[in-house]
Amino acid sequence: RKAVGSQWLKVEHSNRTVRFEHPDLEINLGSIGKGFALDRCGACLAVDVDDFIIHGGYSSILAHGNRQLASEARNGWQIAVRHPLKPQQRLIELTLNDCAAGTSGSANQFFSHQGKRYSHLLDPRTGWPAEEMLSATVLSSSAADSDALATAFFVMGVQRTVQFIKDNPQVRAVLVCSGERSGATDVHLVGLSDDSWKLLSDTVTLIDHGTELAGM
Repeated sequence: RKAVGSQWLKVEHSNRTVRFEHPDLEINLGSIGKGFALDRCGACLAVDVDDFIIHGGYSSILAHGNRQLASEARNGWQIAVRHPLKPQQRLIELTLNDCAAGTSGSANQFFSHQGKRYSHLLDPRTGWPAEEMLSATVLSSSAADSDALATAFFVMGVQRTVQFIKDNPQVRAVLVCSGERSGATDVHLVGLSDDSWKLLSDTVTLIDHGTELAGM
């Protein structure tokens, strides 16, 4: 924790350099690298291509235009959010309209210690793995932003994420958490319009924070 914090990172915009003011500080672009690459690719494609969807390992997605089927043109592009612990189970379908989606979670990267499963994403405030969420999926106009915010929301937790989206309504999120009962799963919708999602599983508890956002 002594080496954690942006206060140790000095960016010199004039000569495009970065300086570390702590010898143990490191930069890992894992939370934004794929999204940044997708944004650059999307900007090139959009010059000549009206309809496309591209991904970087499925956890980072950028969509433009509409899905063209043989029989019809569908509004936007449809993707599914899977259960972080049961990858064969799809929880919710999202429609992407000229936007990006990024997901952070512990489905593939985790470790076990003394019989307990821990996420690979650490809370910099404590140095311990973040535990409130199983996954966070973020929709925004930028794939890099979606990737970065998904990682941040996973650490921040549900209520702080709801407050952030209240202050930044262009961002939307699907947060998957363990329910109160053993084995139960809660799916939190934050900032999503009714026509942008469809529930695919009847085994989860759906919590829509739309009213909470309006009343805060």
